[in-house]
Amino acid sequence: MSQTIKIKRRAYSMVYDDILLDERLSWRTRVVLSWMLGRSPDFEIRIWYIRKLFSLSNQQWNSARKEMKEAGYFHQERTQTDAGKIAWAHFVTDTPEPPSPGNHTPENHTMV
Repeated sequence: MSQTIKIKRRAYSMVYDDILLDERLSWRTRVVLSWMLGRSPDFEIRIWYIRKLFSLSNQQWNSARKEMKEAGYFHQERTQTDAGKIAWAHFVTDTPEPPSPGNHTPENHTMV
């Protein structure tokens, strides 16, 4: 007979201090980035869910995304589905990298 133990605990995030202290980012952006980085690598984050969770308007999300992108924490790649439609893959990393056209695969990234 197999027994399963389910552990119930509150979710938490561990974030590097330099992310919390990065003055290039607003407080709102630091919180959103910290939350995203705290998810497990297999956790699929949807932008609509982030906006709902943090009560962000489209303009607020775009501003946060722009800050993360300019600081090198966020980037996106355009892909094409099998049906020929354009799709976007979003990546967030805890190691900021300078944005560049040839740099599309950060080492420590989580797909958003």
